[in-house]
Amino acid sequence: MELEKAWARAVEFHGCACPALAIGARATAYIMEQFGLEEGPCDVVCTAESFSCAIDAIQSVLGCTIGNGKLRVQSRRRMAFRFCDPRTDRSIHLALRPWLRDRPGLTEKLLAMPLEKLFQVTEGNEVPEKAPNCILSSACMVRNPRPVVTPTVLPPDDLYGSDGDRDW
Repeated sequence: MELEKAWARAVEFHGCACPALAIGARATAYIMEQFGLEEGPCDVVCTAESFSCAIDAIQSVLGCTIGNGKLRVQSRRRMAFRFCDPRTDRSIHLALRPWLRDRPGLTEKLLAMPLEKLFQVTEGNEVPEKAPNCILSSACMVRNPRPVVTPTVLPPDDLYGSDGDRDW
C-alpha cells in the first residue's frame, strides 16, 4: 500500500493529522511493502510498545485490533513496534530513532523523510535495547487529554450499602 493511501486512511480514522499518526502510517506502509500485502485488513500481528496515536494508523491500515487479537500494546512508553507475518513467520521490529521531538512542521517531515532516518529496522527476534519515549502530539493531547485514573477502594461495608443488601 502506498504511503499516501495509508496516510489518508489513518487521518480519516483518527480525526486529525499529528506526528505520532504519521509515524504509524509510515510503519504500516513499510510493513505492507515488506510483507507483500496489497490491502488491509490482513493477518499481520502487531505488538506496540506504547499507547499513542500511531496505533490508530495500525488499526485502520492493517486491521490489527485488540478485539481481533492481532494488536497487543505493552506499556513501555517507547515508540517501537514489532510486526509478525504468520504466513511466513517473518518478524520486523521498528524503533523510532531518538532525535524526534514534537514541533511545528514535524508531521510533514515525518511523511517525507527516508524510512531509514525515521526507524531503526531489525528483522528476526532481536529487539534494540533503546527506543525513545513515546511522542505525544501536543495537538492530540489538547483535544483528548489522557486522564489520570486513580482507583477507588471502598471499605467492604460500603460496597453494597451499609446493610450489605445486594438488590441489583
